[in-house]
Amino acid sequence: MISNKENNQALGQEEIPYTFRLPIINFAKSLLQSAKENFIKIVGVGLLGGLLGLVVAYLKPVTYQAEINFFVEDSKAGGSSLMSMVAGQFGLDVGSLTGGNGVLGGDNVLELSKSKQLLQKAMMNSSFPEAGKDSSYSLADKYADVMKWKEKWKKSKYVGYEVSFAVGKTNYTRIEDSLIQVMMKRIVEKELAVSKPDKKLGFYTIQLETRNELLSKLISQKILSTTSNFYIDGKTGRLRKNLERLQKRVDSLGKMVNEKTFAAAYSNLDIMIDANQAMAESNASAEIKSKDKTVANIVYGELLKNLEVAKTSLIQETPSIIVVDETKLPIKNELKWYWAIFWGGSFGGIIALFLFNKRKLA
Repeated sequence: MISNKENNQALGQEEIPYTFRLPIINFAKSLLQSAKENFIKIVGVGLLGGLLGLVVAYLKPVTYQAEINFFVEDSKAGGSSLMSMVAGQFGLDVGSLTGGNGVLGGDNVLELSKSKQLLQKAMMNSSFPEAGKDSSYSLADKYADVMKWKEKWKKSKYVGYEVSFAVGKTNYTRIEDSLIQVMMKRIVEKELAVSKPDKKLGFYTIQLETRNELLSKLISQKILSTTSNFYIDGKTGRLRKNLERLQKRVDSLGKMVNEKTFAAAYSNLDIMIDANQAMAESNASAEIKSKDKTVANIVYGELLKNLEVAKTSLIQETPSIIVVDETKLPIKNELKWYWAIFWGGSFGGIIALFLFNKRKLA
């Protein structure tokens, strides 16, 4: 017969609350026990993993990462209110001069910098200073040589010749276009990173990692310059066109004002020479020319005001892209042999520990 004391003890054991920490604690104890029992084996596997990591570091091509930090200053917000006050004094609408807000914002620089089309433009139109090569040797040519693709393409049955991406070359074959797209895809997806470290600030970072340090630096610089030009042209393109049209009208009207001035002067001179008051036609002609001159001067003055407002607005609308910091040569390679040993040994030791623990539980 079971006593009351034994019943109470059994009930007490059944009432122990279950917590989610209990399996974790048991698993941690099991791992610790396995580590104690198989310490020598785990260390041996870790050393083997470190050795494999060292081999990988030796066989893996050395890469160099170039980094550029830049700042986008867009003074449009402050400039719009200033221009509204200035233009309001002349009864002008700045919005019609600036051409609206446009679709390009500061954060769009991130996507523009990763554009394959702009990347292609940057690499195809820029030379690489290589000994023994002329100025037509482009960044794309150097990239293909560094990746040893040109030798592979020349021996391939699908290409079969030495591909060139010379600066200024405009006509590419179907195969060359395909090779260019392969190159751009690899850079954008595996080697190029564009980020905005702080969402509240206007700082951006371009990071590019290739197998040649000078190539990494030059490509990152060309990406920034090409993106900057495209961004600024997109922000101010319509305003610049409006300014050019207005400038042509001002020049044309200025020429007409000069002609009217000379015509009015000659008419007055004719009246002075022939002072016959019966010559009413000459007086009327002189009056008309004088009026035309006055009207032309008034219109010309208003156009000059509009032109100055448009010029000031263009200055206000043009964003500034300022390089804050960039990588200097020489660039340190990314993979260190001691980090390869550390991560290889750690990975090997952890895998060994879990395998021994699994065998123990089984």
